[in-house]
Amino acid sequence: MELRLSINPESLFFSFKVLDQSQPKSCPETLKLWQEKGLLSNLLETLKTLSGLTRLEAVSSDLMHYHPSFPPNNKTDYILPKHIETDAAWWTIRLNARVRVAGYLDGNAFYIVFLDSDHRFWITNKKNT
Repeated sequence: MELRLSINPESLFFSFKVLDQSQPKSCPETLKLWQEKGLLSNLLETLKTLSGLTRLEAVSSDLMHYHPSFPPNNKTDYILPKHIETDAAWWTIRLNARVRVAGYLDGNAFYIVFLDSDHRFWITNKKNT
């Protein structure tokens, strides 16, 4: 028996193909670390939610935020990997107030490049403090 799934060709999907688990240098963010911190299940649930949306719906959601370029050195603890195009448009997916994953979109594919459990990919000033 053959199992066939009906998949919307406009749905967003995710790839860990270019995941960099060596950054930031001070405390590399790895899948194992996220599992130990209890963040991995939250990531998977969020990706599952987003994968049920089209690209347009996903990028319009509160979960995704657009960055037209890689953050400047004074705003990040990460370094642009050599295998990523310098002109890539970056996106972050918000899992909670501080936790993000960062990557880029290519068509309907979101390539996860960095895990960021402490909002260090694009450092911002704290609001309302």
